[in-house]
Amino acid sequence: MTTGKVLEPSLVKDLSNHIYEKRKATAFQIESLTKNALGHNDSQTIYKIINELTELTSTGTNSAKMGAITALGSVSVALGSFAIAYFLEDIVKPIFSTFKDTDARVRYYACESLYNVAKIARGEILIYFNDIFDILCILVSDSESSVKNAADILDRLVKDIVSAKATNYVSILQQQQESQIRSNLVDAQGNAIQVNEPQDPSKAFSLPKFVPTLLERMYTTDPFTKKFLLSWLELFDDIPSLELVRFLPEFLKPLIQFLFNNSPTDIRSETENLLNVFLEEIKYITKIKIDARKKELANKKTKQAELDANVKKDKQEHGSPNLKLHDTESAIDEDSGADDEASIKSDDTTIVRRPLASGLTTKPTEGHNKIEVSGSDAKEEHEENEEVTLGQDIFIDYEKIILILLSFLKSPESESSFKDLGSEPHEIYCQVQFIAIKWLRDILEMAPSSILKQFPECVGVTLKNISKTDKAQDFELRDSFLDFNMAMQSFLYKFNDASLDEFNKTLGLDKETNTEFNEVKLPLTLSAIVKEYLDSVSELARTTSLDWMIFIYERNPTEFMSLFQAEANNFELTDLLKYDTSNEVILKVLTLMAKISEANQQFFKNFIVKLVKIFELDGTEKTFKVEFIIRKLCVSLNSEFIFTALSEVLITLSDLDFLNTMIVTLNNILLTSQELLPFRKKLKGLDSNKVEDWQLFSSLFQSWCHNAPSAISLCLLTSNYELSYLIIKNLSELEVTSQLLIQLDVLVQLLESPIFMKLRLNLLEPEKHPYLFKTLYGLLMILPQSNTFMSLRNRLTTVSNYNSNSGPQFHLSTPLTTPTPAPGTTTAPIPSGSSTTSQSIRRKRIYEMLDKFIKIQDSHEKYNNSNKRMNNPVGYNLESASVFPVNSLK
Repeated sequence: MTTGKVLEPSLVKDLSNHIYEKRKATAFQIESLTKNALGHNDSQTIYKIINELTELTSTGTNSAKMGAITALGSVSVALGSFAIAYFLEDIVKPIFSTFKDTDARVRYYACESLYNVAKIARGEILIYFNDIFDILCILVSDSESSVKNAADILDRLVKDIVSAKATNYVSILQQQQESQIRSNLVDAQGNAIQVNEPQDPSKAFSLPKFVPTLLERMYTTDPFTKKFLLSWLELFDDIPSLELVRFLPEFLKPLIQFLFNNSPTDIRSETENLLNVFLEEIKYITKIKIDARKKELANKKTKQAELDANVKKDKQEHGSPNLKLHDTESAIDEDSGADDEASIKSDDTTIVRRPLASGLTTKPTEGHNKIEVSGSDAKEEHEENEEVTLGQDIFIDYEKIILILLSFLKSPESESSFKDLGSEPHEIYCQVQFIAIKWLRDILEMAPSSILKQFPECVGVTLKNISKTDKAQDFELRDSFLDFNMAMQSFLYKFNDASLDEFNKTLGLDKETNTEFNEVKLPLTLSAIVKEYLDSVSELARTTSLDWMIFIYERNPTEFMSLFQAEANNFELTDLLKYDTSNEVILKVLTLMAKISEANQQFFKNFIVKLVKIFELDGTEKTFKVEFIIRKLCVSLNSEFIFTALSEVLITLSDLDFLNTMIVTLNNILLTSQELLPFRKKLKGLDSNKVEDWQLFSSLFQSWCHNAPSAISLCLLTSNYELSYLIIKNLSELEVTSQLLIQLDVLVQLLESPIFMKLRLNLLEPEKHPYLFKTLYGLLMILPQSNTFMSLRNRLTTVSNYNSNSGPQFHLSTPLTTPTPAPGTTTAPIPSGSSTTSQSIRRKRIYEMLDKFIKIQDSHEKYNNSNKRMNNPVGYNLESASVFPVNSLK
């Protein structure tokens, strides 16, 4: 003992013995020494014993280390549950250091020693919980099974201590410091001033201080460590007063990552169950807050009604109100503000966690102002409702949770996405996606104001995943994204519905939120939708994107149009037609265009111009697309406006090949499409003597002139038989090509269809329609003898026989300008003045149209001749070749 050491060399030697029984017996001797020193209140001797044992743990052999840490456990037993608090730090620090030893036996005895220390210290050991947790997290995946088993036993003990002491245990040392705080002060006048005890003294265990340690260990790939962490998360969550869910945004991402790295099935199942538990807790907390908000609004409404009643009563009694309406509102606000101020200034306000508590405070939630209820108010409310709800004071950072969930939904190629997901098996990938979309769907209902702040990202990610899942045929996952997509649209519909203002207020949504969304987030949302439309190759994704555009336009037309009319925007709405040949997608685009055109004539005109340009760029190979677009457009918009607008645009173009093809296509649509039935009916009933009717015919005819058979068919449809005959006569001046003959052949076949029933009936009145006969006979003279020729000849022969048998004969040799009535008939007297003028004006119009036709056909003929010279430089005589085989003319 001359060296100043408490432990004799023989004790140190026995403590370093390789035999366990020797070390154990020596540890009991050291325990006796410690008890003796404690009995004499000799703390210096106890410190020396601990220090000498600590020295052995760092400098001795492995046997010495094992003996020393065993002896430290015996020292803690000797100190007991009270005195150990003063020596605990010196005892546990050397034990902690031995857990890093390479010898598994040392680690095992360290677990045993720490178990003994924790069993004695109980709540005091929570001061070092972070260190113990960190050690256990490593030991559960130790290579030695004995160490793992010892760590498991220690883990169970620590869990028991946390369950019993974590929420309320205050260290003995901390309690002594608090006892020194005076309970009151005296001012200069001698008046006693109350000073309350701190509401939340420093407890041995602090969850906020523990969370960083938890996060450090959660980014692990070891399944044993994952299982250990899950068990602790479940334990903390089972202790309501700890409010672990408040810290969910901090560890949500690594928790979801527990599903990765080929985790065993039980780990994945346990992780998903824990996530579901957290989600249900959030739902419950949100419901509590919404109910409280509803109650607050109802109380405010009741106060307003009472004040209004008082104003009305005062007005009836005194003849003038004491308070104006806006004064009553301010009175409510002042009253509420006074209550808040009193609550804030009150030092005895406590956070309610149990029904017996006396007060209530809530943190700011989803756009609400801070709500505080003083202790007395809470008491009255408690008496009224017989219970105080829990969870109102828990703040959930929904925005951070949403960003985490979106990171798991983004594609692995995205820079901001979680890239490890791309290397996971498809089953894991789908599981994570299901979890993320389920959470987002529920958060949309719980905290829509938070979703609004990330709305562009939510819509963009959803559309991208609809495209991916549709392509991969993950139909169940795809349907989940489609459901979330519909839920977002449904939410926006309610958000914009003024009749749901009261409902929106309970969710933290007001006019300011609406304005901010329309000005900031809506343009970003539209940009994200357009981007996904252009990037996607999935028909479903594109139709869904277009549904969004239609939805947004119907509810926010001004904001919608302002985005596409902005100078910085290089994308035009008509460009949507360029990127797809799918009929379903084109139909959606046309629906959007039609809705905009109905309210915006200038947009309609620009749309038609750009539509024609798209047709021109596509060339003549996609006439089926042109037909489909125009037909479906005529369903949504007035077909007359469409055709006249198309005609006005076409006459400004110079590409003759495109014009010829386009007019043939438009003519086929006009004559055969069911969608054009009302327009055809109007054209059949045109009166060329009316200015409006002639303008309609003229606007169409000017572009129809680019194709002679189409011009003839338009004249026949509108009963402008004289003009059709003049065109037939003019064909003799033009080159008759095989294409012309084929188109005339098709026209004659159409004459037998129900569309031209009026024309066929007009054949029964030759004296009224002499030029109709001339037109049809002219066609008969042009056509080669074929089945179509025979059909037309039979029709004319039948009519001629009928006319010869039914009365006066009609002479086909009637002059062009003044048709002569058939023999035996009397000419009706010509009305003076206006009738003659009307006929002259009509004839002038006809010849104006004929002149336009001739000029346009001349330009076509020159163009065709130049092409022939370019394609036939050797001078081969094309005219010498027969247009049809000889057999076809028989």
